[in-house]
Amino acid sequence: MMKKFIVSCSVFAFAFCALNVSAQDTEALQPKGTWYLGSGDATSLFKMFSDEGVDVAPFVGYTVADNIAISLGLNMASNTLNGVDGADDLTISSSQVSLGAAYFFGDNFYGQAQVVLGNVDNGVDEAMSSTGYGVGLGKYIPVKDMWFISPQLNYTAGSNDAGSSSGAEIRIQFGASF
Repeated sequence: MMKKFIVSCSVFAFAFCALNVSAQDTEALQPKGTWYLGSGDATSLFKMFSDEGVDVAPFVGYTVADNIAISLGLNMASNTLNGVDGADDLTISSSQVSLGAAYFFGDNFYGQAQVVLGNVDNGVDEAMSSTGYGVGLGKYIPVKDMWFISPQLNYTAGSNDAGSSSGAEIRIQFGASF
């Protein structure tokens, strides 16, 4: 009798755990309707007091379906070089708009892809347009309340009027989700 009771309790506990685990698997990592606001690359904060300054590249994202998000990013930069020996100052400016998508899986990991359109004006020649793309893997890490950080490993490639380029990068984005 005691043996049947222990076996019955074990079966019940196993069934309860199995149902609980399967219920967690169906819960969305990033539920539909979640908004994301973020900015830049946290690794550029190390340049805060340098002549280079900090990169700020704001983005907004929205989860259109469970675990599927789209994003829109904007990056603008300007750098003025002081003229030497009576030469005029030279201002170089650039802007980029990116449209991307991400799929969340596993333990809040995600794969992402994006298309980037840009423009560079070196202040001397005609402005150049550019196109590019990026693919990458990242991890969404909730920090506190609505705040998150997101380390990423990305591969980017692009071309403009002067040529093309490609490369890998490591970034750490930070932002808020609600």
